[in-house]
Parts: sequence; structure tokens; C-alpha cells
Amino acid sequence: MVAEERIKTTGSLKTSIEAVQEGVVKDLGGKGWKRAATYTRTLVTMLGVLNLRIVKVRDASTGRVTSPILDMLAIRRRKYSREVKIVCADMAARLSYNDSKIEFEKTTGIVIPKRTIHSFVQEIGALIASSPRKANDIVLMADGTKTHSVYSTDNEVRVAISCSPEGKSLFGLTVNKGWDSIPKATGPHILVSDAERSIRSSLAENSDDIQLDLVHAVKESLFKLWGEGMSKQERDEVSREMKIILFTLVNSVKKHREDKDFKAIETRVESTLIELRELARHLWRRGYRKASNFISHNARLMVTFAKLVAIGLDIPYTSNIMERMMGEIAKRCKHKWAHWSTKGLDNMLWILLIRYTDTKSYEAFWKQYIHPSRIRLMPTTPQPVLAHHLTVR
Repeated sequence: MVAEERIKTTGSLKTSIEAVQEGVVKDLGGKGWKRAATYTRTLVTMLGVLNLRIVKVRDASTGRVTSPILDMLAIRRRKYSREVKIVCADMAARLSYNDSKIEFEKTTGIVIPKRTIHSFVQEIGALIASSPRKANDIVLMADGTKTHSVYSTDNEVRVAISCSPEGKSLFGLTVNKGWDSIPKATGPHILVSDAERSIRSSLAENSDDIQLDLVHAVKESLFKLWGEGMSKQERDEVSREMKIILFTLVNSVKKHREDKDFKAIETRVESTLIELRELARHLWRRGYRKASNFISHNARLMVTFAKLVAIGLDIPYTSNIMERMMGEIAKRCKHKWAHWSTKGLDNMLWILLIRYTDTKSYEAFWKQYIHPSRIRLMPTTPQPVLAHHLTVR
């Protein structure tokens, strides 16, 4: 067996691989295979560029010719190791393609073209996207954003995550498709989102299972008031009043949840609804009909989190987790000079968001990608250390 500490240079790795190959060829010699030819094969690994002497063998009975070491290490028709691919793709999820190329060259001394790194992202992103996902958590959050596009219109990105006290996980992601292309969660859940109707209609089971983000509720009300011509000073007054109403409820829930005074929470919920409806009536009388309708129609969705406390469910009253994720997308994908195709953006986002939301799943995928579990056709299996450096898809 080849010790890990010995695999430190391309020379030692080349020697170890060829030694394993000779053992395989010798083993096959006793099973009717004969040495046929040799040729040189170039492979790029994290240790550097290898120029391997590959041995071909021929089955004396059938005439079949094969290179057993290529089958063992799954490097047939491939130039780059799996580890090189996923390291480059991971870099590209944090840096631009050009910066990834430069950073990888600084780290390893190996030059990989930007277009090649792009191909790594497409392969790995598609593999991550094809993995099945389930929303096992009670809270589902969703939001959308836009990026520059190679087409005439911007790319529309839509993302859904499931959340629990233990963390978050990516549930659904689409680029240039509607919310209905993200499957609904199979179990009961509460949707926490902004006021976009298409999100609600596609991802919420019914209207009682929605918590309207309180920050967005205030912003949406102010936006409608601005559209209806209210002055900034008056909008600031409405903003203060609305925040007092909503965050008094938030503070009341925090206080009475600890002492389990659920009756006090119910009372505060009722008074909050009364105050919101009174604010809506006041705006209606002043002629601000759209803002009034928004507040009156959505008031009950602003207090869902408080109602659920009584049955032991603690859910967020804002979608700040989702907003931070949108920030991650913005950092990588919303530069002025970055213009994305649908497929290119989709595959990039799967890597970026799985890496951000679910570290354990990402690490598990990384290990499985480098060390794929598969049935080998050849009678000898490669040393694990060699597979680590060379296995490619």
C-alpha cells in the first residue's frame, strides 16, 4: 500500500500509479490477457501535470484491447482529476472565472483556461441540481432577484429554502421559470415571504399558512403610499405608526412566550389586528385606497407567527435569512460586467447556494464526487490514495 505521506510530488505519484499498473497487468497475465502496447497519457492533478506511461492489454480469446489503469481510476477520455474540477468550481462560486484561474495558478502552478473552469461548473452544478430534495422543516422561505443576462431581458432567479432551528437548506431554485416550477413541500409548512402573490399561490398550502415579512409589509405599504402621492413626511409618520403596532406585538410575544402566558399573546394579537384595520380605515378616508387595501387584506398574515406560539411553533416574523442569501447571489452574480446565460447561471447558483445553505451536504457531495462509489470491471481496485488524486469523471 502507498502511504499518504509519500504522495507529495508528481514524480512519486507517477511512480506509484505505474507500480500499481504493473501489478494489475501481471495479475491479468494469469487470466488470459497479454501486454499489447504502451503510450503516454497526460493528466492534470492537484499535485501537478502527470505524463503517465499507460499499458494496453489484449484478451487472447476475444481480441479485446483495454487499458486497465484507466478503467480502475475512471480517467478514460478525461484530462483533469475530479479533485481539480471541484476545487476550481468551488473557487468559481466565490470568485470570477478569471480570478479563479489566477488563484488556482498561484496555488498549484497549473494554468487552467477560464472556459475549462466554466465547464467544470456546468458539470458539477448539474450534478448537485439533480440530487433530490425535501422540505422537512416547518418553515419555507422564498424570494427572487434579477441578474444581467446575455439575452435582451434580465435573468429572473427564484429561490426557496427550508429552515429549522438547526439551520437552513436549499429546497428549490429556478432561473427564468415561474414559481410553479418549484415543487410544493410535501408536509405541512408555513411560508415566510414578501407580498408577491405568485410566491404565495405556488408555495403556500392555504392562506392561513403564510407569515408576511413584517419589514416588507411596512416597505410595501410605504411604496403604495408613494405611488398614491403621499409626501415623505407623512409616509415617515405612517411608517413609525405601523412599526410601533407590529413590533409591539413582536416584543409582547417574546415576553409572554417565556412565561407561557398565551392568553396575553392572544389578546395582543387581537389588539394588533384592530390597530392595523383602524390605520387602513384612516388611510382610506384620506384617499389612499391601495395602501389601505393592502394593510386591511394582509393584516392577518402579519400576525401568523404570534398565533402559532400558542401551539408551540416558533417561526420567524421576517425573512432576513433569505435576504442574506440574496446578498450572496448579488456578491457573485450581479456585477455590472457579468452577463449570464440561463444554464450557466443555474449551475453556478446550485454550487453557490448549496455551499452557503448546507455545509454538510456540500462536503458530502465533495467527498462522493472525488471518491465515487462504483463497481469496477477490472479485477484489481486502485489504492485509495491514488484514487483521491486521480479519479475523474
